[in-house]
Amino acid sequence: MTTMLNVGNLIKLGLNQNEAKVYLSLIKFGKADAHELIKDTKFHKNIVYDNLDKLINKGLVSYIVEGKKRVFVVSSPEMLIELVDKDLEELKEKKGAAFKIVQEIKNRIKLVPHRQESYIFRGQMGIRAYHNEIIKESRPYSIFGAPKQSVEIMGEHFWENFEAKRAEKKIKVRMIFNSSLKEFGDKLKNKHTKIRYFNKDFEALTQTDVHEKKVAIIVWTEEPILFLIEDKEVANSYRKYFEKMWREAK
Repeated sequence: MTTMLNVGNLIKLGLNQNEAKVYLSLIKFGKADAHELIKDTKFHKNIVYDNLDKLINKGLVSYIVEGKKRVFVVSSPEMLIELVDKDLEELKEKKGAAFKIVQEIKNRIKLVPHRQESYIFRGQMGIRAYHNEIIKESRPYSIFGAPKQSVEIMGEHFWENFEAKRAEKKIKVRMIFNSSLKEFGDKLKNKHTKIRYFNKDFEALTQTDVHEKKVAIIVWTEEPILFLIEDKEVANSYRKYFEKMWREAK
């Protein structure tokens, strides 16, 4: 018979691992003194007493005095629901604060002149941030040189999700993939996506995205790195290069 009453689920509700184990031990006894809980959990007495105090503060445990010793008992289990409600309220407050901070950052950025023309993004989170900007801008662009490592590192799910968002925004793109991505690339073809392929002997680890006023160069190593250059002339130069390769690609 399966049970929801286990350490993992109690942790999800806001208890730490030791709190959960002491709490489960007390539930097993119904009521018990510290010695019984120490013996059952095999914890040091300081750990048991410390976590009993935490459970008392959470309203999950109380105690009575029998003779000269404390005997601990399980309080109303509905307090677990109150713990979750408290976490939800705190999470709501954090989310509200996050929205306000994001808006303030955006407002301040608008006031700062953009002198910097090149940026570096590192790791999978950097790659995700860059692709989020593509969706926000909703403008056509071109890609050449995407290797199979781009799928291996980010995962097919990431690309399928990104492509679905791009299709929803009707963002047009032309892609020249390395031949190793042909099977994956053929899945992406639609009225907003045109794909061609390099010859088999061309298999670089770099990918270049050409936008209207910027160029992104992604090096698909284990920790990918993206160089973003914001310069219209550079973008125009890469666009001409792309058009030449597009005519030659299969």
